[in-house]
Amino acid sequence: MLEGREIKVEIFDINHAGEGVGRDEGKVVFVPGTVPGELVAVRLTEVHKNYVCGIPLEIISISENRQTPACAVSNNCGGCRLQHITYEEQLRLKTGLVRQNLARIGGADGALVKPIIGMADPWHYRNNVRLKVQRRNGRVLLGFYEQESHRLTIVDSNEEQPCLLAHRELNEVAISARRLMEKSGAQAALPEEVTLRRGSTGEIMVVMIAENGKNKELTGLAEGLILIPGVASVIEYQRPVTKKGYGRYKRLSGAEFIIDEIDGLKFKISAGSFYQVNPVQTAVLYQIALGYCGLQGQEEVADAYCGVGTITLYAARKAGMVRGYEVVPGAVQDARANADLNGIKNASFYQGPAEKVLPRHIAAGFRPSVILLDPPRSGCRPEVLEAAANSCARRIVYVSCDPATLARDVKRLSELGYELAEAQPVDMFPHTSHVETVVRIERK
Repeated sequence: MLEGREIKVEIFDINHAGEGVGRDEGKVVFVPGTVPGELVAVRLTEVHKNYVCGIPLEIISISENRQTPACAVSNNCGGCRLQHITYEEQLRLKTGLVRQNLARIGGADGALVKPIIGMADPWHYRNNVRLKVQRRNGRVLLGFYEQESHRLTIVDSNEEQPCLLAHRELNEVAISARRLMEKSGAQAALPEEVTLRRGSTGEIMVVMIAENGKNKELTGLAEGLILIPGVASVIEYQRPVTKKGYGRYKRLSGAEFIIDEIDGLKFKISAGSFYQVNPVQTAVLYQIALGYCGLQGQEEVADAYCGVGTITLYAARKAGMVRGYEVVPGAVQDARANADLNGIKNASFYQGPAEKVLPRHIAAGFRPSVILLDPPRSGCRPEVLEAAANSCARRIVYVSCDPATLARDVKRLSELGYELAEAQPVDMFPHTSHVETVVRIERK
């Protein structure tokens, strides 16, 4: 099997990256832009020991689940790879991804995975977008990188093609920001990147990353950005001096933070804080997580990877006491401020890696009856899972953004005396291959 060879492949599934999956001569074949059930003519572009990659040349047999993407640049943009698949089929495939991973990697019963909860309107759901900035042929361009490249896909070069996943107000700010940058002149310094964040209050934060050594030159741009309708805060991010350090955020104009609200709880969002990007599905996700906790009002709860305290404060309204653990100093400050903002007195927050601080607390006698885990895509460190088991918590509620690492950790917890009871996927990112899952894990 050689690169450049043309083959015919029947697609039977998608992988974690949204590529179609087929087989040929005993090897798995990955083909982007295809739909399960299709017969595709493919040219091979990469050949590896156990798998090959290719590009589609012709869809010989078209699936009934194929549709024309709503976005004209979706085939190039790296932001959403599933627009060519009907939304109903996207949901079915994502449920399948979670079931397959939990069964194959986690050794769990796939039947414990409930059908994914989708969105009534799967468009313009993102309250956070990260845009690259380039000057090209005398114009300023804002957009996303094309798939697996550093070439920019433009989302606002004309107002008829905004990003269909971003909140409409963020698209309007992006267009205004680009015009402002163009008016600043060909010699003016530009940020390398702009992040736009929107709270449910309608407040929008603009975060700029300057080119090295040009931090001071963004002050004038900030004075113009703060005048754009909806913009309440303009922040500059300064990169860390070392790879292990934290960068610095500097307020250039407006407020230091914006406010968001979910289910009656208010959250202060600073520039460097992690926060879920889909407010509609975030409320669904947290309600499921809280329901899985089964709190009666007296329990002690641990929340590892707590961020700005969103799930922590949700749980605090139903628990006796909650401890949150977070590595990012700024997020811990926000979490404490959010507890004060909501008048919550039974939540405390601890700064440091969860794999160090949580085991120390467990060793000192902390015995939570419920442990919440909401780790990054890489999943939980082994020390966190071992500490959870050592606490003898009756229940673990795990919120995951990666089915493979979730399954790995479920398997490890099964070896430590726990078993999967139920899993509920939630479609936080329609038209992408990403899927969020909440699982309830019980002590055997």
